[in-house]
Amino acid sequence: MQKKLALACTLIHRPEIIFLDEPTTGVDPISRREFWNILTELHLDKVTLFVSTPYMDEAERCSRVGLMFEGNIIVCDTPGHIKTLVQGQLLELRPERLREAGQIIAQLPGVLEVQTYGDLLHVFVDDAAQRAPAIEEALAARGIAARGMRQTRPRMEEAFISLIRKRRET
Repeated sequence: MQKKLALACTLIHRPEIIFLDEPTTGVDPISRREFWNILTELHLDKVTLFVSTPYMDEAERCSRVGLMFEGNIIVCDTPGHIKTLVQGQLLELRPERLREAGQIIAQLPGVLEVQTYGDLLHVFVDDAAQRAPAIEEALAARGIAARGMRQTRPRMEEAFISLIRKRRET
């Protein structure tokens, strides 16, 4: 409620530009969604919004995004373009023995990167159609079952993590 009240107080003067520093940090999911609905309406009313946020799903809603790491902007572009900067195609799967599965998959030919999300592995590969069966075979050979393997598109979070890893490698 405090965040909404602060925004309401800001809007009294009908500003053309609003700077918001982590406006939804610590806000419950319903209020967070309502807050973004308000911001969307402001954007449609031609108000320029500068938003800093640690939440990549929020960054994905913006027209342009500047991703920062260690105090430097590593990329500034549209969310769609930023997601294209990630190399390869993305496979998602839910394996047993997550850590061991990730280590096995990372050593396979054509695997570019492995990211962990809760009980999921996100695996970037050079060719999803070719690599998916090889991943399943390698895991099965070690007695690890994997459920729900599917090809998907990277989100802003995967792109951010991938870009940071590449930056650290250089």
